Amino acid sequence: MHVKTRREQEREGAGVQQGEHEIISDDGLMQLYFTQVDASNELLPAHWHEHLEMICMQHGAMTAYINETSYELQQGDILVVNPRDIHYTHVHGDGHYYLLQIPPEHLKRVSEDWRGLHFGEYVPYSEETASVNCRMSQKLEEMKCLQEQAADGTHLLFLAAVYKLLYLLYTKDAATVDHVLRHRSRRDFERIEQSMQYVKRNYTNPITLKETADELSLTPEYFCRLFKKYTGQTFLTYVNQIRLQYFHSDLLQTDESITYLMNKNGITNYKVFLRSFKEAYGMPPGQLRKKQREVRDAGAISARSASSSGNDSKTETERTSKPRTPDN
Repeated sequence: MHVKTRREQEREGAGVQQGEHEIISDDGLMQLYFTQVDASNELLPAHWHEHLEMICMQHGAMTAYINETSYELQQGDILVVNPRDIHYTHVHGDGHYYLLQIPPEHLKRVSEDWRGLHFGEYVPYSEETASVNCRMSQKLEEMKCLQEQAADGTHLLFLAAVYKLLYLLYTKDAATVDHVLRHRSRRDFERIEQSMQYVKRNYTNPITLKETADELSLTPEYFCRLFKKYTGQTFLTYVNQIRLQYFHSDLLQTDESITYLMNKNGITNYKVFLRSFKEAYGMPPGQLRKKQREVRDAGAISARSASSSGNDSKTETERTSKPRTPDN
């Protein structure tokens, strides 16, 4: 029912990075994306997309930033990311969550002024059956069950659940952003996007706040405030996260030394890097690489064992079922 996003490809080690605009590949029939995510110390640096995004924590904890606001999500909490809002997330330890991404094609049906709509971002956990959180969680569970069914027409029930979610969001605390404010925000947003693209092009080289601000024809002081306002983090933190993500991908996909990968990805301060890596992924890079290889090798052994067992069973079946011929 779904096609993998760049987010999912990165999680599986396909080497696709997310620095700014996330391109989401929707399901072809329903034109949206829904999946259940199993993550471990997952760090997704600041990015944005045209879709409305919903995250419902099932297990574990996540820190999320939307523009300059931070949220600490626990089991049962729901986070809503509005289209074109810059956000990043960090799952601490093992975590599981539902991820729903709804494109503009559906949002246009919510309101004539859909571009100016802003949905409430945080829906805290509640055990009350009449609460918005409980009703939204039930719909997400329903969508998961429907996703696993192959019956013809199930996608219509799935879409009905999505529109029920949009109804709950719209009637809960949706607001319309003022046109002048929207125009000013778009101009600032474009500047932040340009700075992110600049980092993606140059992260392997030294990057300074001043040279990035010069690219945007802004003073370093103003750019620093602007970036923090729209991302919730400093520009230097963002640069380090991008380098960290590329390093993490190379670490798990290559056998190159840690020193080589640091130099390749523009990392020069080992102490700061090591502290940041352990905070993001829960262990030093060498230990993480060893653990990943052990998991991969164990999986390969298990697959070979299962294949061998299947072949042995097949051979035994063929032997016992072979017609006996009479003795001469």
